[in-house]
Amino acid sequence: MIAELFCRHRLLPQGPGRSLDMKLRSLHRGDVGIEFLDYGTEVRIDPEGLDNFILVQVPLAGRAVMQVGPSVVESSPRIATIPPMERPFSMVWDRGTPHLIIYASRPALAGVAEKLYGGTALENVDLGYSLDLGSSSGRAFLRSVIELHEDMITGSTGAPPYMHRLLVDSMLSRLLVATDKTSETDGARAAEPERSLIRRFRELLDRHASEELAVSDMAESLGVSIRTLQTALRSEFGATPSELLRKARLNRAREILLKAEPGEDTVIAIAARCGFAHPGRFSSSYLTAFGELPSETLRR
Repeated sequence: MIAELFCRHRLLPQGPGRSLDMKLRSLHRGDVGIEFLDYGTEVRIDPEGLDNFILVQVPLAGRAVMQVGPSVVESSPRIATIPPMERPFSMVWDRGTPHLIIYASRPALAGVAEKLYGGTALENVDLGYSLDLGSSSGRAFLRSVIELHEDMITGSTGAPPYMHRLLVDSMLSRLLVATDKTSETDGARAAEPERSLIRRFRELLDRHASEELAVSDMAESLGVSIRTLQTALRSEFGATPSELLRKARLNRAREILLKAEPGEDTVIAIAARCGFAHPGRFSSSYLTAFGELPSETLRR
């Protein structure tokens, strides 16, 4: 059963009794899965290898140890383990160490990595073997797992299918941000995901600011959660996505108004071209931004 979920492995009960009392609850949907697994006794696990997926293993109690070559990682409810892809490893789970296991397909994680790092392949991202769940990024990852779990339990009742995809991408992007160890040897790389997101957001505004865009549309196009987008933009600009979208539209409208001919163009038509459906709101926002009405700019 476990081999069908994950991969072929050798399972050796350890200690007194050596009898399994396994409990498993599994929830899979598409590229992701969330599992609860407890063997009921101390076990040694020798997998054949993870070829096309990644796991994050979170002990809910107790202690577990994972060994990858000379590297040994001790895990606890605060420290999760991330088994390597395409490398042999072994694990020992103590008795009384039930695990929450997050499964993600390699293609899904690679797709999010390319968006997050601006085209960088997953093979160039060092995930390491552990995740500090007490860190801010670790806690953010756990929150995204909870949100995804709730969505998977309800079956997205009444919600459009893309909402599940957004939650998956959010969870995977938070996993990458929380685990990428590349930045430990290259300080400039630490801010790369956010810099890439800011750059791609600016490009999106340049191309599509005049179109009917919601914050959810922008986040989906960029492959991140709404919260991730909001946090990055507030850190960089001190503004929300909606505020930056409105500013981009106002700047575009001013450019057009300055070049327009009063007898040939109207404020209402230019406002509509720039994505403003309500002329009155446009005039008010324009006055606040530039200190004059759009009609005054048109008459220049």
